[in-house]
Amino acid sequence: MSAATAHPTMGSIPRGRWLLQTLRSWGTIAFLGVLPVLITVVLIGTVLHNGRRSDFATFWDSGRAVLHGVSPYPDVASLPRAADRDTFSPFVYPPPTAFLMVPFSLLPFPIANVFFLFLNLGCVALALRLLGVRDWRCYGAAFLSAPVFSAASIGTVSPLLLLGVTAAWRYRGRTVVVGTVIASVVAMKLFLWPLWFWLIRARHRAAAVLASVGILATTLLAWWAIGFAGLHDYPRLLGRLTELVGANSYSLYALQRTAGVSSHAAQAGLILLGLLLVLAAAIAFGRPRDEARLFVALLGVALVATPILWPHYLVLLFVPVALSSRSFSVLWLLPLLFRLDSAPWSYGSATRIVPVLVGTVGIVAMALRGRGVTRQSSSSELHCPHPRSSAA
Repeated sequence: MSAATAHPTMGSIPRGRWLLQTLRSWGTIAFLGVLPVLITVVLIGTVLHNGRRSDFATFWDSGRAVLHGVSPYPDVASLPRAADRDTFSPFVYPPPTAFLMVPFSLLPFPIANVFFLFLNLGCVALALRLLGVRDWRCYGAAFLSAPVFSAASIGTVSPLLLLGVTAAWRYRGRTVVVGTVIASVVAMKLFLWPLWFWLIRARHRAAAVLASVGILATTLLAWWAIGFAGLHDYPRLLGRLTELVGANSYSLYALQRTAGVSSHAAQAGLILLGLLLVLAAAIAFGRPRDEARLFVALLGVALVATPILWPHYLVLLFVPVALSSRSFSVLWLLPLLFRLDSAPWSYGSATRIVPVLVGTVGIVAMALRGRGVTRQSSSSELHCPHPRSSAA
């Protein structure tokens, strides 16, 4: 027996293939294994360096405010004429979010800041796990992406929203769980309101009722706890915030403002567009076997129709990506393209806004066409072990 026969990898052609496979393997390990670890180390340093120049500082202050029974909201009249990215960071979330931050406000800020960072990273990993992702390369791609880095570095609640949206899908067969989770994520960030229509259209109607009651009850209870301070001016506060920072974000509102559309017309146009897109998704994906596509489409509507779209909101795109492909594919690499321009603010530049919007719509569209979404719509592979019929 010749040496080439005994060791086929030592032949000229097999040896070339073996070398190529080895390079691919080591390249994959370096890019999706080692590099995300290094990025995480940089992330920790970034959080420590930023200190109170972060969104988490605003959340931490809001928790301390409601802990002492005072309003976390600024006076509308005190808002500046123009927003500065380094200094403008008022708390404008619904009051339940401030109460969610109370446990963190009990800790010294530096400790709470680092703890919240690891909580955010853990939420991303757990969300992918709940979606059935087991391929380590998918986790590497996620932690390497700009949305995850942005969300974790400035201390936002977007990873918490990612985990909540994921849990809503994973446990959609449990009425109490899915209703409570949808109520929680919508109460934290109002732009996720299209997911309530998923409950209606997918016949999770008891969960939809529970979510409605939960949103109303938690919001009123939280406002009652601070003496309804800021309730009267809250709509004006949201409108003023949109005018100040919405045009500097990556949303369709910002794109309209860049084109010269007035603030009120741009906001009204987005509301109308959102309702039309929800209706279109409900019609196109109204069959029971299309539930996963309906969920993905409405999550895409939430991102497109929000008047304020920051890069860290795009961490939610890993839901459609994971639902479409639970193993590593090109789709997992697409969110990395947002690193080509990872500036926190668009400053009303159409050349920055358009690529982000196109990328967002493109990822959602590719996920809707993916075989994984179709399989999950027609099977119970990732469904909660308790059937819907017994979850009332």
